[in-house]
Amino acid sequence: MSIKPQFETYRYTGEVAKLRSQSMVECRLSGSEIGSILVVKATASPTESVCADGEVRYKGKAFFCIVYEDGDGKVCRAERGVEFYHKAEGSEVTSACFAKTAFDVVNVTHRREGSGLFITAVVDAVADVYGGKQMEYLVGGENVVCKPQEITLCKTVCVTGETEGEDEFETDYVGDVVLHSENAVVTRMRASGGQLDIEGEIALGICALKADNGVCFYERLVPFMMQIPCEEAFGRVSTCARVTVKSATITAGVDEDKGKSKMVFAYTLSADCYLSRLDELSLAQDAFSVGHETQVQRVKETGRYLTNIQTHTHRVVGLATLSSDDGEDYVLETATLSRTEIACKRSENGMEAEGVITAEILVKNADGGRRTRTLSLPFAFPIPVEGESAEADGIVVGLTAKRKGDEIEAEATLKLCVRLYEERTWEYIRAYDEGEERPVCDAAVSVFMTREGESLWEVAKRLSVKPEDLQSANPDLQFPVVAGQRIFVYRQIK
Repeated sequence: MSIKPQFETYRYTGEVAKLRSQSMVECRLSGSEIGSILVVKATASPTESVCADGEVRYKGKAFFCIVYEDGDGKVCRAERGVEFYHKAEGSEVTSACFAKTAFDVVNVTHRREGSGLFITAVVDAVADVYGGKQMEYLVGGENVVCKPQEITLCKTVCVTGETEGEDEFETDYVGDVVLHSENAVVTRMRASGGQLDIEGEIALGICALKADNGVCFYERLVPFMMQIPCEEAFGRVSTCARVTVKSATITAGVDEDKGKSKMVFAYTLSADCYLSRLDELSLAQDAFSVGHETQVQRVKETGRYLTNIQTHTHRVVGLATLSSDDGEDYVLETATLSRTEIACKRSENGMEAEGVITAEILVKNADGGRRTRTLSLPFAFPIPVEGESAEADGIVVGLTAKRKGDEIEAEATLKLCVRLYEERTWEYIRAYDEGEERPVCDAAVSVFMTREGESLWEVAKRLSVKPEDLQSANPDLQFPVVAGQRIFVYRQIK
């Protein structure tokens, strides 16, 4: 009696690895006219990510903006863009994979060498690597007795898209825009009809120069919408997106009659979208052969499934610290480049968000000279969400800081997008090997004793009898069985 197992193949896309790497990016500016440096802003955006065997090779563009005072105390700015490339290593990566890479500038320093000013930025890169996977799973076969099972597995679909937008608004009269920053957060997302609809807000901050060489700061929330075609956007699917401001420009016009400035904010947004889909498969949970010893090889796989995204707004109030506090008397002038770093963790009381809000604070000394200090405002608060794990992105709006004696009191509003995940595990039989033939019993009837708690499948497999034949021969037997009961096995004698 030969055994011919039957297998089927399921192909899907799944997460292969999450790789991290750091790059040091440097640019040079002519420093002959640069006096006191006030603020240095650095941003980085990916332009290409290519998977090779054992690594992800990525390219990006870093943009530097420096605000400084010249020899006459006038506030000026200079800009420079630099292209760079680097790699993140991972043994799981192959050339058949693809990667979504995100950058974060974590440290910016500057130094003078001769007549040049060198600015160095440390760029953190996180590469989410995805690849095609396949399952070869047992479903049945000739002379193969299978225990059927319905499993649910999760797969990931990744799509990208871009959109352009523009926003106009008025401010008090300003002489020039010296610095601006943009951070985006997703507030709503929907997948249906072969399309992804994304809504969110951009936190726009503008540091401007007034007519008297004073510095002021304007803040604005700019709503945005994106529509990205996606063939997988239908049925049982959940989705999230990471939206970044790829490029932005600010132009300022003057309405002399009103004494106002008209700001035009033009931007390009880039979205990396991730869809989690649940698929159901019918396969063999266990298997044996009536006439032969067999050996099965099982494989267990896991996947992360996005269950929900939620938005939360939280007001952070507390004592902040300023870097380089040398005891010198100063007054706070304005805050720029507000941002946040957030981590979600599970505690005994549920999910918590903790992190820090940072900003560059311009201060004036007693002699009128300006300096920049970094403000840090830590936070920790519970998030009313349910899930095994969570990730969060956020923007900072309405940051204010006041000096009271030797302390800095600060407050700001965090607008968060929280993504909730759960781990899915599934198991299947990948190989079914035929062993030695079992000795043939020539008795017409055999009687066996049960073992406590055995199921119908467990008894049938132990006795090498099809479950339906065993149940038919013992119609009064209830499963799970009680120890010591008798089980009859009938055979046809030729």
